[in-house]
Amino acid sequence: MDFEFFIVKKIAFSGKKSFSAFIIRIAMVAVVLSVSTMIVAVSFVNGFQTEIRNKVFSFWGHIHILPYSLSRTYNEEGTYRYQSFVEKLRKDPTVAHIQPMVVKGGLIKTKDAFDKIVLRGINDEFNWKVFNTYLVKGKAIGGDSAARSKQIIISTTTAKRLKIDLNDKAVIYFPSNTNTTARAFRVSGIYETGIEEFDKDFAITDMGILQDINHWGKDTVTGFEVFLTEKNLFKSRAKSYALLFGNSVIPEETYNQWLIDPIDDISKQMSYDIDNLSLEAISIKDLNPGLFDWLNLQTMNELIILILMILVAGINMITTLLILVMERTTMIGILKAIGANDFSIRKLFLFYGLTILIIGVLLGDFIGIGLCLLQQQFHLIQLPQESYYLKYAPIVLDWKAIFAINTGTILLILSALLLPTHLAKRITPIKAIRFN
Repeated sequence: MDFEFFIVKKIAFSGKKSFSAFIIRIAMVAVVLSVSTMIVAVSFVNGFQTEIRNKVFSFWGHIHILPYSLSRTYNEEGTYRYQSFVEKLRKDPTVAHIQPMVVKGGLIKTKDAFDKIVLRGINDEFNWKVFNTYLVKGKAIGGDSAARSKQIIISTTTAKRLKIDLNDKAVIYFPSNTNTTARAFRVSGIYETGIEEFDKDFAITDMGILQDINHWGKDTVTGFEVFLTEKNLFKSRAKSYALLFGNSVIPEETYNQWLIDPIDDISKQMSYDIDNLSLEAISIKDLNPGLFDWLNLQTMNELIILILMILVAGINMITTLLILVMERTTMIGILKAIGANDFSIRKLFLFYGLTILIIGVLLGDFIGIGLCLLQQQFHLIQLPQESYYLKYAPIVLDWKAIFAINTGTILLILSALLLPTHLAKRITPIKAIRFN
């Protein structure tokens, strides 16, 4: 055993009460709080981004294939439903599911209110298993074609705004350049995703009724929704952190490459693979840029918390080691007198700091992970869904991120501790004895 480690073991766990012992406890508490806060912050932001993205993807799919439009909005143009690329995508292992859709805007009128609405027409290929998780009342659209054409599923937001409920009737008007078509619907279900951008506008109905209103045949649709099997559709956390510093830190070519998410590459490649120049593949991220930009902003908040917590722990540890060096001046002088060199003295205090750090990090892990597991299990922290799109604070534990927090905390603070240990080098045996 190295004599430096032996001495640290003796003085660190001696249990002797002193001012330095009190300061060590404060430093350890700072490390514990910093590490636990970082774990909770990273797990919450990770959970928040994951849950919101999953909600959007499960409701709308990952990529939409639509007629080319400069405005990238749903228009009145249709496309042939049974195209060759559809079957190719169904056989593609990266594609979990593909389904046609018809989207049409209108005005909904009830006994007490009148408002705009966007109908999303679906058919038997629609993935009800996923959508049923958002169905809070009623049931999926079903029955024969006549019954299906009269059913509509609205959101809780629309139901409250129009003051209608399950089985109530509503009339939807579809204006066009020549005339206005009206159709009566019965509310067969009410859904809630919690994402206001979707809930306030969209309703679900049968595709056939919208095709009839558009004077389309059964083989014409607005486009296709593509659901992917790939889970890692966004850039890594490390790249997101680096991008926040701009191209002044990262080479411009690398910076521009890192700006692109994997989902962007997939949609771009899908556009190339489609054998129809009038169609393009657009990621849902590009169709809803405001929502995804807002989610990306959470990464900046996360990074700010990480930097602040590292600074808090680091400053406390540096202060603690300075006090330890001052308190152990006599010991340093004696060790030098019996032949210890400056490197051994510095290593001794670095071991001392490392001991405090490791204990603090392990306790921080225990508390941080424990708090995350409690939130996962009992949803103790509730959120206003109208503001955050979720009813409670979501938690996703990323063990790689936790390992990175532990390793980064130890390495960064240990590097900072080289400064106070340098002071021990300037202490001579004679001065140390006089100091005593």
